[in-house]
Amino acid sequence: MIDRPTESWRRLGTRPETFLAWVDRALHAFEAELSAADITSDEAVMAAVEHVVVALNDVDGTGGADFDTIDREELCEYIDRALTGAGVDVEALARRQGLDPAALTDRWRDW
Repeated sequence: MIDRPTESWRRLGTRPETFLAWVDRALHAFEAELSAADITSDEAVMAAVEHVVVALNDVDGTGGADFDTIDREELCEYIDRALTGAGVDVEALARRQGLDPAALTDRWRDW
């Protein structure tokens, strides 16, 4: 398992624990979905990305906290690392989707 951004956020003590728990819940669900997904299926992988992004949209602005610019970058990097760790070639996936790899989450992301 890769490090979640929430680990460093906890050490910094800048976010309420309730908010961090909600983010962790979304990231855990993403990890579980990704581990069960057929990573050779772009549709399955992109569905997992959509689900985590939408879940994080729901978390943003709740529990007395929201995602700032650095948080957004860390979350996108986490998603990329999780995909890579699962065996997904993120650059190839993005190309097949007609996207820049850095924009993989943009379609659904509100944060």
